[in-house]
Amino acid sequence: MKIQAINKTFNEQGYVKVNCVNKGKLKILKENFSKMIEVSLKKNLNYSINIKNKLKKINYLLNEGMILLEKANHNYLSELYDQIVKSSNYYDLISDKNITKISNSLLRRKTNDNLYINSSSIRMDTPGITPYVYGWHQDNKSNIKNSNFVQVWMPVFSNISKNLGGLHILDKSFKYDIKTSHSAIEISKLKKKQILRASHKVKILSKNFKLKEKVISCNLGQAIFFNKKLMHKSGINKTKNRMRYVCSNFYHDINNSNWQFRKLEHK
Repeated sequence: MKIQAINKTFNEQGYVKVNCVNKGKLKILKENFSKMIEVSLKKNLNYSINIKNKLKKINYLLNEGMILLEKANHNYLSELYDQIVKSSNYYDLISDKNITKISNSLLRRKTNDNLYINSSSIRMDTPGITPYVYGWHQDNKSNIKNSNFVQVWMPVFSNISKNLGGLHILDKSFKYDIKTSHSAIEISKLKKKQILRASHKVKILSKNFKLKEKVISCNLGQAIFFNKKLMHKSGINKTKNRMRYVCSNFYHDINNSNWQFRKLEHK
């Protein structure tokens, strides 16, 4: 898809799905993250993996191995969650020129301009509804005030099907200021500089317009770029023994004189 078509779709829909992610970088990140899981299993659970086939071993570690860690102690998963986004492999992936070029274009900037990236994460969702699944929210209400930014959402270790938990959006919602049962909480927590996480139980309160819910699947090598006002929520991992891994980052116009900058890392 050419850059003009990407911009047109984004402006009309509030999001666009693009084949732009470097699969070689995804493979490197996948292999190295599986090694991190293996270290954690041995260190924390005294658990060794005896699988000779490399690919089967990697997939076992990323799925069954990670679920074992979560069941034993959520802190084991949290440690890996915090470490991976500070790794050189991760920085290499999210600063890839294909991604930054599109982000800048959507922000109406020169394609090689510098960007500020925050709220970097790889979501790691075990099967079922957990306290860590995000409910309906618009990110312009919880990130840097008056910032001009886009969010980039992409699979990192496997395709994200609807069953694994695709991205849920409300179609055309980026055109509206939508109130939810979480809105008052957002305002209060932002004032206190507390971390925000919209509960899965959040309800849409605005009734002045009808918005259709869509579930967007996404394959490895693809990324979804979406408007900061697009109402969205996490999909539920409906599998029995697979992890849901999704990379999410916010790309900001770092030369925006109107933003009220402060360091935020909501994720």
